[in-house]
Amino acid sequence: MFTNGLAAAAAGLTVGGLFSAQVRQAPHAIALQQGGQSITYAALEDRCDRLARHLATRGIGRGDRVAVLSENRFEYVETQMACARLGAITACQNWRLLPVELLHCLRLVEPSLVCVSPRHAAGLAALDHGIGQTLTYGGEYEAALARADARLAPDMAEAEDGLVILYTGGTTGLPKGALISHRAMIARAIQTLVDESTYPRRSFIAWGPMFHMGSTDQVFATLMHGGKAIIVDGFDAPALMDIITRESVGCFPMPGIASRVLATIKDSGIRPMPAGIIGSMADLVPRADLAELTTLMQAPFRNTFGSTETGPAPASKGRIAIGAMPERLSKTQSSYCQLRLVDEEGREVP
Repeated sequence: MFTNGLAAAAAGLTVGGLFSAQVRQAPHAIALQQGGQSITYAALEDRCDRLARHLATRGIGRGDRVAVLSENRFEYVETQMACARLGAITACQNWRLLPVELLHCLRLVEPSLVCVSPRHAAGLAALDHGIGQTLTYGGEYEAALARADARLAPDMAEAEDGLVILYTGGTTGLPKGALISHRAMIARAIQTLVDESTYPRRSFIAWGPMFHMGSTDQVFATLMHGGKAIIVDGFDAPALMDIITRESVGCFPMPGIASRVLATIKDSGIRPMPAGIIGSMADLVPRADLAELTTLMQAPFRNTFGSTETGPAPASKGRIAIGAMPERLSKTQSSYCQLRLVDEEGREVP
């Protein structure tokens, strides 16, 4: 018979726990790939655990925030997973912001430490952020991991603990921080699995910035389901063309770049391998490009409407069939989602 404690534990899944389950099932499978480098699930867990123990020696614990200011790279994912282990929260900073906006975002979350890549170190140093601790990716970071305890770091998080802070676009003022819990990220991952945006046995291309849900959500979903995340440093056309010609790609999101991808495929003369699904935000793509791109990639296009706060929900289940040029782009409600349209008085409208 289950005790209340066991029942609570069963309901208390965490991102770090689900990642470790995949490590046990397939330790030698490739977890991350970037350029000519790759790292297995077992090796990634070791690095994440070392980082977690290093961060703990610097006073980082449950509920603390660790800001990250970096382009897409392995260390970004390692930081997110190490913080997940500790119950700490990764605050993903948008390096596209103006200095005054970035300073606002840092002060908003009051981080105990900032992880920064060499590319963005000077920009961080120019800000009067007042954060006492930094850790720079590269030599300093690798030395910290080498000195750290190699034992498995205990999972200190609980399901409702914060996992990441992602920022809104700031269209109505300065950006706001959206705190996403472990439970919410797991729910988002399940939703993408059911609605066929995550493919555990195929690769996800994380070319969009990791400070955005489009990459962070899907990388977490991929690692919790045993897939491979291919990390790309932004829109690198040659790298992306190489990936889609040799990899079995599950999801290739293309917010704002679908027409550029189509033009690059046509100009280069490559023959992409069939993908599982492509694209997002079909409203931004000319209808003729939708038809041609889905035909070349042999994959449907995602007709999405989501948000930073909710992930793919509330309406990202829609698909545009291969070769189709739909007259309307009405959205389809996501699985495991309740959606109501109401007027200013809160009354449902037809």
